[in-house]
Amino acid sequence: MTSRKLDIHSLKEHSANLVLGVLMEMKTATRGQLAQKTGLSQPTVNSIIRELNAKGIVSKGAFAASAGGRRPQCYTLQTNHLRTLTIRVLRNSLEYTVLTLDGSVILRNSWALAENDDILEGVKALLQSLLKQDNNIRVISIGVPGVVGPGGVLRAIPQIPDLEGVALAHALQSQFKLPIYVENDANLIALGSLDAGLGQASSDIVFVHIGKGVGAGIVIGGRIIRGFSNFAGEVSHMVDPFPEHTCGRTFENLLLQTENIAEQARLLSGMLVSIICLLNPPVISFGSNLASSEMLRHLHRECEKRLPLWTLPSFQLIADLDSAYDKGLFALVYNVLVKSQH
Repeated sequence: MTSRKLDIHSLKEHSANLVLGVLMEMKTATRGQLAQKTGLSQPTVNSIIRELNAKGIVSKGAFAASAGGRRPQCYTLQTNHLRTLTIRVLRNSLEYTVLTLDGSVILRNSWALAENDDILEGVKALLQSLLKQDNNIRVISIGVPGVVGPGGVLRAIPQIPDLEGVALAHALQSQFKLPIYVENDANLIALGSLDAGLGQASSDIVFVHIGKGVGAGIVIGGRIIRGFSNFAGEVSHMVDPFPEHTCGRTFENLLLQTENIAEQARLLSGMLVSIICLLNPPVISFGSNLASSEMLRHLHRECEKRLPLWTLPSFQLIADLDSAYDKGLFALVYNVLVKSQH
């Protein structure tokens, strides 16, 4: 009996999300149009619209043209009172955005942090300020340059050592009583890359950050792959599978020792071959200062030496990492925002 109740609840949730998705796309629609676009039955759509209307998520609009009978009522999505706050935690600032349910930006700004500021206290001060100004914020997502380990404890976050060992989401939720989600930055960029036009024909993508550090975010079936201890994607700890004179050192150490792009590509290609063999993604996207069209050409040539051409994914650059990061933060909590209303 419990299993059946859960199945029914999941089905209702999915149906409501379909209706909301069509309303976001069309802006205004009749119940008949919603049934046609979603493939749901008319009674199901009618029930969903009644519930969403009672909660103020949709409102009645104008009447549509008549097709011979009574003019049908149009319904419009009311997104302004359902907002999410996204925060990118950096060493010297907190980059934040307030968005509505349909992704429209209400506010985008930066909260400066001094060199000796306590980062956790800085995040709390920002939340106190924003939540006092806007009581429509219903859910918060936070991106960090480190591993969000078991229990939500932050690990391997050398850029912001103050947060090492801190259960950030728990610390904030206990004070602010809102759903708060904390996620690794590379995972969020991978998630946001799907919505940025990369790998759009598929819901599978791997994002690889190549810079002072090396990391990866993995999305399979539209879901972030974290691993049992949330360590998936920490590829900087891998060693070159072709260790000529490398003595088992990590990619991160090896890359720092050369500025030759062809040599960097040779080193990185071992990691990419492992990713391709394990996950076989249709797209691997790249970002940061070392990622360039020339680098991708070298990487592709190196991978061709080790794998059949037909196994290789599309290698693509992300032109705007900040945008992909922001989209990932919003995508992380969009369903939470919707589910909290029905």
